[in-house]
Amino acid sequence: MNADPAERDTDSWRILLCAGRGLELLVLKRPLGICLPVLRIPRHERIAENLNAEARRSWNLDTVCIAPITVPHPDRTSGDARYHLMEVLRPEELGRIAPKAMDFRALKADCFSDTRDYLAVRRAMKLDAGEALCDQPGPFSDFGAFRRISAWVKEQLEALGWRWDGAFRQLHSTESFALIRFQTRDGAVWFKATGEPNRRELAITRGLAKLYPAFLPEIISVREDWNAWLTKEAEGLSLDSNRDLGAWCQAADSLARLQIASIGQTSSVLDCGAHDSRTVKLLSEVTPFFTAIGSLMERQIKASPQRLSAQEIRSLELRVGKALRQLESLLIPDALNHFDLNPGNTIVRSGGCTFLDWAEAGVGYPFLSFEYLRQHFLRTFGNESGAATKFRRSYINVWSTLLPQSAIDHAMALLPLVAPFAFAATTLPWNTSTRKPTPESAAFLRSLARQMQREAEQLMSAA
Repeated sequence: MNADPAERDTDSWRILLCAGRGLELLVLKRPLGICLPVLRIPRHERIAENLNAEARRSWNLDTVCIAPITVPHPDRTSGDARYHLMEVLRPEELGRIAPKAMDFRALKADCFSDTRDYLAVRRAMKLDAGEALCDQPGPFSDFGAFRRISAWVKEQLEALGWRWDGAFRQLHSTESFALIRFQTRDGAVWFKATGEPNRRELAITRGLAKLYPAFLPEIISVREDWNAWLTKEAEGLSLDSNRDLGAWCQAADSLARLQIASIGQTSSVLDCGAHDSRTVKLLSEVTPFFTAIGSLMERQIKASPQRLSAQEIRSLELRVGKALRQLESLLIPDALNHFDLNPGNTIVRSGGCTFLDWAEAGVGYPFLSFEYLRQHFLRTFGNESGAATKFRRSYINVWSTLLPQSAIDHAMALLPLVAPFAFAATTLPWNTSTRKPTPESAAFLRSLARQMQREAEQLMSAA
């Protein structure tokens, strides 16, 4: 039978909904035993925000997410189950939907319809000595994390003469990651905290905000022990779902101006923790990268899409290396790059643009970032050639004040081949000696290799 469309497009989470700092927990009584409630949320969207919204819809409760938890089946007869630990903002409200109290310490595994629920409950209620509440330790891995965060935010706002009005949006939540928008009558602020592998984002953001304040949000305060910072909300509208060609052209123009401003300051950017994606560095990665791609192709289980052969991978390796050496010969100066540049972190205002989420900042060949943004532009505007020409010209015109048009044209022709390699080699876990690729990242790396193969063939046919 085919899956229900709602199930195909959603993910299910078993919910550990707690109150009273974990002393109370919502469970359901069913004929086969006790079980935990399940919430379904849209797939590939922000988990915390959608779980909070679904809890409000289902139970009329205001909640915050703490962190996801994975519980394996004790005898491995079933797969892992995904849980999310959540907390009721006003503990007394849990009694409205679950008025009867239950002593969880007296419950046995056979009281539950699924043993994994029993194990998850024991973790949530801290019934096993030494058992960690969440999968990984972190500053937000326990009950009351949101209260601690909001109290700190209120203190920082007081220094501005601002006051939080109680409204918030929790977009992301794990043991060490948090992204929350707090509303005030004077404007909104954003609290962000990051852990590994993005821990360096704070240092990068602080450094870039000092160097280029016109292009980054204003930092209000920093909390070092949480690796967290608070910023004023950037003025303007994001490019996400935005078909205003003028806004996209403004973003391209601002990106070029930011990058030109960074020329000569690349050492400072690298000192902040940005990736080294300079051409010399990328050239040194070509052979080991494509060797790794060859291994990933060999491990591909499915027959479709077709694996690249060893000969095709070797040919692609040579073509990418040649393209990088051609770029090097153009003598285009190194500049700031954003390897996660997308419509959601590009905020456009009249006459300017603010760029967010700098965990994947880099220093190197500057036009790479434009290529990443251009790919999103194509998904939004499709085959509107006039719009694409205007968008491209908005970026190139700024660089034309510094570079000859022939160098720009040559470089732009190589971008579709070089940009996927630079992104993968710089940001993805392809090097098994440092980070072993997950099955998902391995599939993505193979997909990027096929994309590079298509681009290399197009370059050959155009020559």
